[in-house]
Amino acid sequence: MLANNPAPVASAPGTAEESLSNAPELELDGITKSYPGVKALKGVSFSVGRGSIHALAGQNGAGKSTLVKILSGAESPDSGSIRLGGDVQRFRDPMDAQRAGIHTIYQELSLVPSLSVAENIFLGQLPLRSGAVDWQRMQAEARTALDRVGFDLDVRRPVGSYSTAEQQAVELAKALHKDARVLLLDEPTSTLPMPDVERLFTVLRSLSEQGVTLLYISHRMDELFSLCDAVTVLRDGVNAADLKTADSTPANVVTAMVGKSLEGSIADAALRGERSPRLGPGPRENVILSTRDLSEQGYVDEVSFELREGEVLGLSGLIGSGQSELAGLIAGARKRTSGEISVDGQTVEFRAPRDAISRGIGLLPQDRKAAGFIPDMGVAGNITLASLPQFSRLSVIQSRLERSTAAEMVDRLGMKVSGVTQPLKTLSGGTQQKAILARWLVRQSRILVCDEPTRGVDVGAKEDMYELIREFAQAGGTVVVASSEITEAMMCDRVLVMARGRVVAELDHDDIDPSGNAILERFA
Repeated sequence: MLANNPAPVASAPGTAEESLSNAPELELDGITKSYPGVKALKGVSFSVGRGSIHALAGQNGAGKSTLVKILSGAESPDSGSIRLGGDVQRFRDPMDAQRAGIHTIYQELSLVPSLSVAENIFLGQLPLRSGAVDWQRMQAEARTALDRVGFDLDVRRPVGSYSTAEQQAVELAKALHKDARVLLLDEPTSTLPMPDVERLFTVLRSLSEQGVTLLYISHRMDELFSLCDAVTVLRDGVNAADLKTADSTPANVVTAMVGKSLEGSIADAALRGERSPRLGPGPRENVILSTRDLSEQGYVDEVSFELREGEVLGLSGLIGSGQSELAGLIAGARKRTSGEISVDGQTVEFRAPRDAISRGIGLLPQDRKAAGFIPDMGVAGNITLASLPQFSRLSVIQSRLERSTAAEMVDRLGMKVSGVTQPLKTLSGGTQQKAILARWLVRQSRILVCDEPTRGVDVGAKEDMYELIREFAQAGGTVVVASSEITEAMMCDRVLVMARGRVVAELDHDDIDPSGNAILERFA
């Protein structure tokens, strides 16, 4: 999503004060949950009125994911109670939660791409007639479920042939077909372009008016204040605040999330829609990397630019405009079909990421789980992954050196870990992102390519990431930031605006107004 952080709206039309006055549909009282070495939830209590849209906010590691697991039936609380419509619920598994009327829609949609829309909506409960699937009934009821979310799709087509927004509509229709009373939505806009976000919000407001209760989880303050009636903020496993959006501001929510005011910070400027300070000290004269007519068929179309040493260069565009693919090309993670890349004036051929790494280029990929780290490997192993010759002797890893180096990085970057052997998959998104950054610091990379570096992380982790990029640039490093967030583009020394795989404008930091309109108007 690309957003420009508009001023908070008092309430979502047709839902706010009316829904807040309704009897609670979902009540949590004293929910606690502990894992070995950590207490994830410490007596969390709040209620959500029937038909309201209630936000759940907090930094990575605050307890949101644990709470969602408990509400969805994937985990059981150690103590506390859950009430639905006034009745106490005890879920043994996710099927129990769904039978009670609680359905969860995650960032990664749980659809089978090769099956039809109708088959996905009826997954696990195909209607039968005389021992055979009743296709006519299934398709008719699937259309009815889609009507409730305002989408007209061919229910016979494979769901994988539809866009992400349309697949999300199928997920919603599937939940409604199963008589969902409460929908838990976990970062539902993380991969949607702006028009699809607005369409999703229209659907969610319509469901709210139909009496469906929504618990909405997002790091995006503009979404919370334009869509939700109220917000519960978790910090370190406890209720940090329960606020009505009509009576509060994004700054109130952020302060509750991080436990302190971020006034004057880069993230604060972004929240207020003010001009952001430059992340870097400004470019020097010498060109460290350049491209000439660089293309990847169907994604990037004859892009030429120069990257100067010490520069923070932004690649800005709507999701799907080509900025992520361009970032992957210059980091060796994608294959060019034509054109050239030069480093230090020499033409190079990147057949694989290792070729770019050998030239001093490191990548923070957009999908860190799939391409950024090895989930079951410890923090130390992931940090040293690109520099193994430094930590080995006769092909044997020197564990003590590896762990001491990783511990130094953990301390330097302020990573919240129980130890450097802790599997990286068990840590928050912000900490995972810092671990990938630490890998390139250990490698002493000269160019850092960041593809959507703050997607899926909270505002506190965003501020940490901005400061780390600033430190990298101040120390002489060069950074490329590919982002669909205007506020991130506004922090760069220079911005290449992309649309349909081409660079359509080049803007200096000082040419970008605080509203971001100088960038927005070039997306058409």
